Amino acid sequence: MQFSTLATFAVLVAVGSAQGITKVNAFSTGPTKVGMYVYAPKSLQSPAPILVAVHHCQGSAQQYSTESKYISLADKHNFIVIYPNSKSSGGCFDVASTASTYFDISPSRASM
Repeated sequence: MQFSTLATFAVLVAVGSAQGITKVNAFSTGPTKVGMYVYAPKSLQSPAPILVAVHHCQGSAQQYSTESKYISLADKHNFIVIYPNSKSSGGCFDVASTASTYFDISPSRASM
C-alpha cells in the first residue's frame, strides 16, 4: 500500500462513519482498480483491528455491508471493516489472471 493511500485511509478512519460505509475515493492502486468502502465506529480506539469483508459473486460492497452483521459487530467490538468492491460486470473478483495475481512492489514503484 502506498503512503498516499495510507494517509487517505487514516484521515477517513479519523472522521468515522457511524451511519454506514464510506467510499474511499483515493484507493486506485493495483492492476484491477478494485473499489473500497470502509466502516469505522465512532468509538474507534488506536490501534484498531481490521476485518476485510469480501462480497460474493454478483454482489457488491454496499449490498454485503447491509446483509452481513459486520457493522453491528464492529460497533460492539470496536474494529474497522473494509469492504472491497469488484469492478467486474458480474460482481466477481478476478482471482486468476496475471493482472490480479502479480503486482510489482519494487523500490522504484514504492516511492510513487
